Amino acid sequence: MGGAARDLARGVAAAVAHEPAALSIRNVSSLGPREAAEIGRVFESELKPAGAGAAEVQITISENPTQFLLVAEIHRGDERHVMIESWPRAAASAAGGEGAAAQVTLEKKLLWEQDQPILDAAQAGDALVVLDAEHVLRVRGSERQSAPIPLAHPWPRDLRGRLSVSGTAFTAWLPGTLCRGALEPQFSIECRESQEPWLIGPGALATFATPGNFFQGRIDVEPGGVHEVPPFYAAAPAGDGWILAGTDGRARVYTHSWQTAGEAAEMGSDVASIDTPCGGRVIATRPSGPQEPDAVQPFEITGGAARPSGKALEFSGSITALWSAGSSATAVVRDLQTGRYAAFSLAPACGR
Repeated sequence: MGGAARDLARGVAAAVAHEPAALSIRNVSSLGPREAAEIGRVFESELKPAGAGAAEVQITISENPTQFLLVAEIHRGDERHVMIESWPRAAASAAGGEGAAAQVTLEKKLLWEQDQPILDAAQAGDALVVLDAEHVLRVRGSERQSAPIPLAHPWPRDLRGRLSVSGTAFTAWLPGTLCRGALEPQFSIECRESQEPWLIGPGALATFATPGNFFQGRIDVEPGGVHEVPPFYAAAPAGDGWILAGTDGRARVYTHSWQTAGEAAEMGSDVASIDTPCGGRVIATRPSGPQEPDAVQPFEITGGAARPSGKALEFSGSITALWSAGSSATAVVRDLQTGRYAAFSLAPACGR
């Protein structure tokens, strides 16, 4: 629902050339008033209010047996323009309160394991890129290549890192250090001291506290700009809002306007967003100690509340990192028996 509303609202804003428009919303679907109001807030955030004489935008929320529909009618003088977005009923049934929500099953696939702590891992075509405290490693079949990360200053005890791959280029963020490199035609890396913000989610940047293992109380989201929030360990977009796992041990739900909507007591300190065939979900670790087996569970965020949306995926150790990878996520686990680290890809499947 949130993605369809956001896409249509941006399309309407572009159609009226981002000029003021008079907005009205009509709900003829089985969605409740709360969901209709959430859709309205998305359009209000994209469209500038106006009085008589400006473009008129009428949004109708309707449905058919398989989908919910958003229909935008734009009237400018004698001109009429219609735009439509939709989303599956299965993904929206929990938000509307009718029927059972589509459940998400997480399937894990081992990517890599080693004795040294793994910070992150990412697929790059037929290759795997692995980030640890000392190297960036490229694995392709039986081929192994590593590029050392120069140590400009001592790493914090609880080291964290983030890896992003785009085509044949990659970026690695570590506390106070930024590395950029190439996978082809020659594997190379260059690192420098830097306090540049980390990419923590789609279109979202945050500054890592150095020294430390958390993000400072500021997040820069596109669109929307910079917002002041309490310090946090992890963040994930959730529908029209966000989930932030705070350093005080509480995971909080934020609205699109960055107002606190509620808390998610069932979530631990690692959260990530994941795109599934039945809509966006947030996955999170459970509250547990460092010497307890961990688990990752999918959640659906509606009305400021986090509701489990599938069975928890159990692991044999503690999760030390959880990062979004679009339609999948990367989890790093430290085995409690062997002490070895393993990176897994978590892929979603949908059902009832």
